[in-house]
Amino acid sequence: MSIPLLASARSPARDCTYNLFRNRQRPELLCAVPEDRPVPGFVVPGDWRFERALRPSDTNPPGFEDRAAQVGVRFNGFYLFQITDSREEMAA
Repeated sequence: MSIPLLASARSPARDCTYNLFRNRQRPELLCAVPEDRPVPGFVVPGDWRFERALRPSDTNPPGFEDRAAQVGVRFNGFYLFQITDSREEMAA
């Protein structure tokens, strides 16, 4: 008799650290760039500001999806996402 394995409710741990940049005009918009990748050319100081590093052990900000980030980085080198909770205060 085999016992079915239950899927974990937690996402698998993130395997890299992302640098998060927040858009100055639309503060709910963030760009996540793996620390070992170049920052995309559209992320310029006048339009974006460095928010913080998102380490593998950190809790995801609302709107950040690990799987979508992996796919976005694979195809684009970065991951854009929108904060989904207006009460979110991202602490540095």
